[in-house]
Amino acid sequence: MPTTDLRVQRTQAALKAAFRTLALKKYPRYRDITVKELTSVANVNRKTFYLHFDTIDDLAETFVEEGANNILALIDPQDFKQTIAQPGLIFDRLVAYFRQSEAFNRVILLNDDYSFLSRKIQTAVADGLTATIQASYHLSAVDAKVCSSFLIHNNLTFYRLYFTGELGLNLEEVKQRLVSLNAYGIHQFFYPHQPLK
Repeated sequence: MPTTDLRVQRTQAALKAAFRTLALKKYPRYRDITVKELTSVANVNRKTFYLHFDTIDDLAETFVEEGANNILALIDPQDFKQTIAQPGLIFDRLVAYFRQSEAFNRVILLNDDYSFLSRKIQTAVADGLTATIQASYHLSAVDAKVCSSFLIHNNLTFYRLYFTGELGLNLEEVKQRLVSLNAYGIHQFFYPHQPLK
């Protein structure tokens, strides 16, 4: 049985690597990727693809699950209060994570054809954090969901803005603005010298 599991893992890894290759080099449009091309790049036959996935969308979902799980591990739900008490720590961890596969992550975050993956990852991370935030801070389910959505949305949005270069800021400057927004809300941007009441 372990041999089969290892073979399954290798095949799925090859198909995922092929998907990344096609997304980066050949097909800027998600819907242009075909099973035929995917299996050719992965060096597996079509029948093997269909043993693992029903559609390319099913394969794409594995990136959502993997991305959400990895980001949740970085945020560290087990010690969430400690993590959140260190301003910018989540952003730093996300930067390090995204740099591991920066070219592909740029596609997911910036290419409209693939951005549905980043939205699904964002939703899955927010869902995964909601219970942690609710328990850690004794919030209602609604407030915990708002907080978790706000947290992950802000971090991914600021990283996306850094990627595009729209802000003309270096990574540390982007991080400082994110920390300020997370800590003080929009009030700090509109009234930087007026304390919160």
